[in-house]
Amino acid sequence: MLNIDEPAHLQPKVALFRLGFRPFFLFASLFSLLSLGIWGGLLSGKFSLPSTLNPLWWHGHEMIFGFVCAVVAGFLLTAVQNWTGRPGIKGLPLAGLFMVWLLPRFLFILPFSIPLTAIMAIDLLFLPLTATLLAISVIEVRQWRNFVFIPILGLLTVFNGMSYYGLTTNQLNWMNNGLYAAVILVAVIVALLGGRVIPFFTERATKWQKQSPIPAIEYLSFASLMALAVSLFLADTLLTRIFAGIAGLVLLFRWSRWGWRASWSVPLLWSLHLSYLCIPIGLMLIAAGLPLSVGMHAITVGGLGGMILAMMSRVSLGHTGRSLTPPRPMVLAFALILLATVLRVLAGILSAWFIELMLTAIAFWILAFGCFCYCYGPMLCRVRADGRPG
Repeated sequence: MLNIDEPAHLQPKVALFRLGFRPFFLFASLFSLLSLGIWGGLLSGKFSLPSTLNPLWWHGHEMIFGFVCAVVAGFLLTAVQNWTGRPGIKGLPLAGLFMVWLLPRFLFILPFSIPLTAIMAIDLLFLPLTATLLAISVIEVRQWRNFVFIPILGLLTVFNGMSYYGLTTNQLNWMNNGLYAAVILVAVIVALLGGRVIPFFTERATKWQKQSPIPAIEYLSFASLMALAVSLFLADTLLTRIFAGIAGLVLLFRWSRWGWRASWSVPLLWSLHLSYLCIPIGLMLIAAGLPLSVGMHAITVGGLGGMILAMMSRVSLGHTGRSLTPPRPMVLAFALILLATVLRVLAGILSAWFIELMLTAIAFWILAFGCFCYCYGPMLCRVRADGRPG
């Protein structure tokens, strides 16, 4: 892990804005507690959103473009410092980017109606601004390997705009297909990063020896996921099932070579391995012809949510100068997010128990990410334990 040394007087006084992971990890997690609490209230009839807002769209949009994309931004804005050796965004510029993300989240749920075009205009700025900041660092050192994340963030912005278009024109297909395609595009990011870090972390923490990637498998995994994203946007059911099956099998084979058998004694490893496994499982559920929502929630709750929880736990320890041993409650949190995944998948299959399973899954998510906020919130708001910048 690379640490950029800077004089103390150049570091922001507010520790929360010393590096990108700090505000985005903490407030994305807090926001997930709020948004899923509201979603549970909507399902149980105890809460309502402004009448102009589609609740299903709001839930899907805010979990993808509110929660997930904030964590992705926090991770990339932190990792780019390690990749390029250039200091990451901090201080007032980071606080400004954070506010661009935060403002739409609260404008949506205010008890009075805010013009959707105003919220949309702010929200659609976030990912392009993040991509621009990444591009400046990557291009300056000509590190083209990591340039791939810039067009992916651009495509996510396109899918976000398409989902807004569906909302404003009351076209359900545009709303759903834009969100579904965005999920798969985020899965591409997770697949890229997972292929780099999971085998590396496993080798460092165990006696397992890392194997060299197979170029054809690497290429096919990303090509099949991108083809799946396109098929979802086009709403072609047959192509969606075909590409989901191909991507699921390829990602499963890829994961099988990452030393999962050696991970069971290390919570920061088995949490990564099992969460990543939820992505090919979700893809196979889609390929099998189950309702699209079933496979998508295996990917979003277990694959994205679980990977986010595990990665935030590890990155937060390393980048605050602490040993890579998570607080004890986090072991329970890792298990709870996997249980929430099982329950959410079952809710889409066992319709007679839908509400009960959904509310229990929501409760498990809230407990899991509540543990993260409780354990890591103080770390993220304080200077590094070793006194170094970041």
